[in-house]
Amino acid sequence: MTRYELVVRSGQLTRTAGGKVGGVSSTSATESRPARVKLAVVDADGTERKERLELNDIFPLGSEIWRLVDITHFADGRWTAVAVPADAPVADTPHEDSSSPG
Repeated sequence: MTRYELVVRSGQLTRTAGGKVGGVSSTSATESRPARVKLAVVDADGTERKERLELNDIFPLGSEIWRLVDITHFADGRWTAVAVPADAPVADTPHEDSSSPG
């Protein structure tokens, strides 16, 4: 089991000791490209930026580095992205590419 997970939902703000992450947008995977998410990241010191990520991409939040391990899309347009500390063993992460048509 990982130390912890960072779960980011569409249109919601997730807070951690390192800062805040908001779910801006996401696109489902197609035959020609993987699923993607766009996150708004604000470090604890106030530094703001946007991150466009695909599965296994990493991004900083405060002093920690996170790895995106799951993107799930729901029929009503909502989505959820899950990140774990980048140093977490791959076997400890959720299964990848769980995009759901319904």
